Amino acid sequence: MNNDPNLLISKNQSHRKQKPEEFPATTADSEIEAGMKGILVREAEKYIRVTTDYYRLSHILNAHKQSTPVQQLWKKGAITGDYGKGIFRYIKKYVAFVNIPDNSESYLKEHHHNGDAYFNLYEQMKYVPAPGDVTITMKFLSRIFQDKIELIMDYLKILYENPTQNLPVICLVSKIQETGKSTYMLWLCSIFGRNAIILGNEEFSTNFNSLYASKLIVCIDESFIDKTIIKEKIKRLTTSDSINMEAKGRDSIRMDFFGKLVLSSNTEDNFIKMDDNDNRFFVVKVPELTRQDFIPDLMDRLVEEIPAFLYLLKTRQMVYPRKSRLWFDPKVYETDALALIKVNTRSIIQKELLRWFGDIFAFDEVGDQIHVTPVRLAQELEKTLKQVTGLPSQISHILKEEWMLPQAKNSKFDFPSMIDEYSDSERMMVSRISFTKNTGTYYTITREFIDSKN
Repeated sequence: MNNDPNLLISKNQSHRKQKPEEFPATTADSEIEAGMKGILVREAEKYIRVTTDYYRLSHILNAHKQSTPVQQLWKKGAITGDYGKGIFRYIKKYVAFVNIPDNSESYLKEHHHNGDAYFNLYEQMKYVPAPGDVTITMKFLSRIFQDKIELIMDYLKILYENPTQNLPVICLVSKIQETGKSTYMLWLCSIFGRNAIILGNEEFSTNFNSLYASKLIVCIDESFIDKTIIKEKIKRLTTSDSINMEAKGRDSIRMDFFGKLVLSSNTEDNFIKMDDNDNRFFVVKVPELTRQDFIPDLMDRLVEEIPAFLYLLKTRQMVYPRKSRLWFDPKVYETDALALIKVNTRSIIQKELLRWFGDIFAFDEVGDQIHVTPVRLAQELEKTLKQVTGLPSQISHILKEEWMLPQAKNSKFDFPSMIDEYSDSERMMVSRISFTKNTGTYYTITREFIDSKN
């Protein structure tokens, strides 16, 4: 037996497990690794991380076949299962969503502040202004807006150059089909791309507003706003500068809102209830399309002229100076169509009030003004409004909130009543005015005010 120590070491080493031989990476291996990285980088562009949540940048089609970008909440485990953990090093990370509109060529998808990155929900416009022919576009707009063409051109210029400015609600109404109402909406969507959307009543009525919360233009097609809550929502959005963006399965996000509402309806007289002091609505009755107005392939030709139309907006001078929070003086967009809706959607109480005041002022001895209180008016009207509960408070609301009349201090006043009695001389029942002494905080109604309501 050989006890040579060197030999024993040699034998022990020979029984150890040999490590596999390490070969240098080949060119093929490098190409595979680079290819895998390229796939991960490309696939990572479909996802973003905002705060601590992951989103997939997707698109959905609405009923009008519009492609609308959405940020779908996506589970981290699903991403890992599809691509492995390596993809996360290539997914962009943002501190928050922002909504910063910019229709110019300096548009940015990412905004940076103090070293943090923010994801802009506003989309880049497709078209760049360029000189050219706008004959078809101007003919189309002139037919729809008629004598308000300068007003709508100012509106569109503000929309393009100053998208955060609040503007009136445009309402296109006509009983006749195919007058251009829907074409106008589609044309706006063609100009502003994914920053505009067309919704139906049900889509707009839902509490989930992520479809339109970041949009510049929100069109509601075939509208009939029969619920007060929806009307108030429209009024609120018209002047609001922020909104809680609500999406199914996600926490709400407070963000800037600058959406401009465009409504269309086949109901001309009463598609939405309007009070006499509503000044947010620019209602246009769209005339019937005549043979002379017909333009073949209209939508295609309008789209062709978009760059030239944007150039016209950029170089055109404004006609109307800023006068209100909706830019325009409400008087410049008052129309007969607006007045008709206001009259037709008055409550039965308001109609009865106007009828009663009209009857009272028919007597010359009343003069040009009278004093009234809600309680005394309710006593006069309760014969024709027997089924109405809380009549005095509802009359008070009309006088104070809708008609915005000032209320006098508690004092004495003469209240007029109309009395029917038999006249011996005329041998028939006749009406006359009788005044009774009252004390209270009264409202003053003038003949001129009532005439302006009729």
